[in-house]
Amino acid sequence: MGRVTSVTRNSPKAKKSVAGNRLRGATAEVRPAADGLLDSFLRPYQKRWAWDPARFAIAVKSAQIGYSTATAGWAVRRCLEIPQRNIIFLSRSERQALELSQKAKSWLDYFSISADFLANLPFEGTSALQHEIRFGNGSRIIVLAANPDTARGYTGDVVLDEFAFHKDSQAIFTAVYRQVSLGYAMRILSTPNGQQGKFYELAKQLGLDSGVRPVNQPVRQEKSEVRSQKSEETPIANRQSAIGNPWSGHWCDIFMAVEDGLPLNPEEVRAGCDDDTWLQEYCCQFVSQASEWISPELLQSCVSSDATTQIDSLTHRGIDSMTQSANESIYYAGWDIARNRDLSVIWINELVGDVTWTRGVIEMKNTPTPDQIREARALMPQLNRLVIDKGGMGLVIFEALEREFPGQVEGVQFTQPKKEAMAVMAKRRLEEQKVRLPDSNAVRQSFRSVKKSVNALGLTRFDAEHDARFGHADHWWAFCLAEAAAAQPAAYHLAEVGRLFGSPVISGVKDWVF
Repeated sequence: MGRVTSVTRNSPKAKKSVAGNRLRGATAEVRPAADGLLDSFLRPYQKRWAWDPARFAIAVKSAQIGYSTATAGWAVRRCLEIPQRNIIFLSRSERQALELSQKAKSWLDYFSISADFLANLPFEGTSALQHEIRFGNGSRIIVLAANPDTARGYTGDVVLDEFAFHKDSQAIFTAVYRQVSLGYAMRILSTPNGQQGKFYELAKQLGLDSGVRPVNQPVRQEKSEVRSQKSEETPIANRQSAIGNPWSGHWCDIFMAVEDGLPLNPEEVRAGCDDDTWLQEYCCQFVSQASEWISPELLQSCVSSDATTQIDSLTHRGIDSMTQSANESIYYAGWDIARNRDLSVIWINELVGDVTWTRGVIEMKNTPTPDQIREARALMPQLNRLVIDKGGMGLVIFEALEREFPGQVEGVQFTQPKKEAMAVMAKRRLEEQKVRLPDSNAVRQSFRSVKKSVNALGLTRFDAEHDARFGHADHWWAFCLAEAAAAQPAAYHLAEVGRLFGSPVISGVKDWVF
């Protein structure tokens, strides 16, 4: 059971019933004040979204401009207006679900409205956690991570936050639509995530996929407009043409938000990210994923809240006290080495059965070589195998560690054939759902940055542009090396993987190939 706390600073739990009675009796007085407070805090684009009376509303929006905060305000206002109302927020991860619940709680703090905030409650029959705000009039805000099971868990108004990044988006939408079909409301908001998924499909129906600011908002389609879209001649589109598209569309990129008073400098934001990130995250453009090696949907399908980039998780698992030999260890690591321009990244996996779980990621920027060696040396007693990029300065590091930890350290020369072999093997592992990745923006950007191209001679290349903030796909290649370290010889054919390792694993075997 989660810990019960009062949203209001001076509302002890013992006075909960009194506070509830006060709320029920004061709803008519609270609502005008709440409306005024929301108006004073929200910018024009947020007000347009929060006050839209449409039953179905969708927003294509820039990152970090306050849409989730405005949606939380909409939910609080709706709970105050309608007794016994459930409003369910489905987020893309448990961490973001907790953040959303805190945003709703902050609105209640501003209003000085008494309610109970219960965090980390178990969702019945699963390992998922939910967070609740319970109002005195019987209404509730329920926030939890999205999946088809949790989507069917409650009946009420539903908000799909960052829906473009949800796993199984079609299944979640189907489950939610069933729950809201009895007259409840549905709100969907997200930044774009490529030209795929249910969010892209809905945005395209309203013309919100072009990256161009609509002339008028909210965007609505009448019967004639839906009927004229010949490319959408599906049973759903045919039904919509008879009644009009029920969705009310909103669109706001970073420039519109700044025009409406958001205190951000778009030029500074642009300087800190690559082109694709800028176009999708801030300019509301659905960038084609044709050249991306790892699609956002594939990556998201492998994200788990139990995977982590935090290296201290290893200590928490008691590895520092382990005394088993290296052959008994279940931890494997890959190291993509850099010194000045890019990030030097060590990726640590735990092998559980045939599934690898990310248990830590070490990033080193502009770190002297001796300091990098010390970081790796401290990990070696905990690892079964470390695979190192031994190109350039990596050769010196590889030779130093290989002498100190014979049989545990292997080196890879990053030629194009070997990069292709590792990229293919890593992608296959992702497609087989044999990988659990952390929910990390740096990881997501690194994986997305890898492009597959074919030159005039027909040779395949896997590469990424240098980025001042996210490096040169350093997390991706460190992950590939860690996957290679953990892979079992029997799991892949020699011709498929190629000559990945330049140092023997088994004593007496020369020029070992996987």
